[in-house]
Amino acid sequence: MPFITVRGVSLYYEQHGDPADPPLILAHGLMGSIAYMRDQAAKGRGAERIEEIAARGLHVTVYDARGHGRSGYTKDRADYHWDALAEDMRELMRRLNIERVTIYGGSMGAGTALAFALAHPDAVDKLIIQSPPPFEEKPDGEPLRSVGRLFGGLATLYQAVGVPTAARIVAGLARARGADADEVAELRAFIGRQRRTPVIPAIRGLLLDQPQLDVERFRQIETPTLILTHPDDLIHPLSSGEVLHERMPHARLAVAPTAKYWPENPDALTHVIAAFTRNEPIAQGLPEQKKIHAG
Repeated sequence: MPFITVRGVSLYYEQHGDPADPPLILAHGLMGSIAYMRDQAAKGRGAERIEEIAARGLHVTVYDARGHGRSGYTKDRADYHWDALAEDMRELMRRLNIERVTIYGGSMGAGTALAFALAHPDAVDKLIIQSPPPFEEKPDGEPLRSVGRLFGGLATLYQAVGVPTAARIVAGLARARGADADEVAELRAFIGRQRRTPVIPAIRGLLLDQPQLDVERFRQIETPTLILTHPDDLIHPLSSGEVLHERMPHARLAVAPTAKYWPENPDALTHVIAAFTRNEPIAQGLPEQKKIHAG
C-alpha cells in the first residue's frame, strides 16, 4: 500500500488513471476515508466512484487526510485547522510532482480546497466544491455554531466513553428520534469506525477553534469553480453554497433538489467532475429542478 510522509505524518494515498491525463485530487470529508468512500459507493449511498472518474480521462489522486483512514495522526488540534490541512495537500502534491491540479472536495475536503486556493492560487486549475461546510456569518455565527455543538458533543462523548460505546449511544438516540433500522445501523457503523485518539482533536481543531474560514476572503479566489449543494442539511447548509457563489468571481452554483441527488445519480456526478475538469461542456447530469446559476 502506498504511503508518503507529509509534514511529519504518513499519509495513505492512491493514484488511478493515465499520468498524462489532467490531474484531479479527491479530498474526503471529516471522519471519512478512501475506504469509507468505496464502502458507501458499494452500498449505493456514496456518489464518488474513484476508478470510474479516472476512466473518464483523468489522473486521480485520492488520499486519507491526517487522522483519517489508514493515515497517521498527530494529537495537536492545530494540525487539523483548515490552513494546516491545506498545507498537507500542498506537500502531498510536491512529493508526487503534481504542479497544478483540479481539486474536488466534499465537506471537510471542500473547506480544505478553499483554504488551498487562498494559500496557493497558482497551484489550482479548477475547484469542484461539493457540500461545503458551514461558515461563520455575522452577527450570530450560525450555522457554524450549531454544527460545532453537534460535533463537539460527539468529541466529548468519544473522550468520555470510547468509540464503541459512543457509537451505541448515538445509534440509540437516532433510533429514539425515529430513524429507520438501516439509518441507525449505518450511523453506528460510521461513528464506530473512527480512531479515538485522532478523531477528538480532528473534530475540535476543525470546527471549534478560531480562526475559521473567512467568507470575505473568498472574493480573492479567481479559480473557475463549480459549487454543488442542496437544501435541508444542517451539516452542509445551502447557505454555504450561496455564500461562495456570491463572493467568488468565477463560481457557478448547482443546487440539487435533495441531499440524496448525487448518491442516486453517481454516473451523473462522474460525468460532471470529468467534464468540468477537462474544460468540456457539462451536457448532462446537473439537477433538473434547480438549474445551474452562472457566475
